[in-house]
Amino acid sequence: MILNRRTASSGELTALALEPNLNVKTFGGDSAGYTSINDTYTMYNGAQVNITAEKIKKNNGRVLFNNKIKPDVQTHKPIVQANKCLLTQN
Repeated sequence: MILNRRTASSGELTALALEPNLNVKTFGGDSAGYTSINDTYTMYNGAQVNITAEKIKKNNGRVLFNNKIKPDVQTHKPIVQANKCLLTQN
């Protein structure tokens, strides 16, 4: 899986969901850090406001609150590194 500063919100949650899988490895840079759950409320005049309502809890019990997800392999060439990894697997 490729991560970078554009990996945000649901992309970050997808990375966290796949993290326990030993067959999944992440490559690239730190994610955007939108690891919280927000609720949207519509005001009487139609304006909307987002309020952070929940924090994310990893499988190991660690709580994330707007923390960036760090890849397994930090690299500026994630596709090259991912291909190398795939080619060396048995």
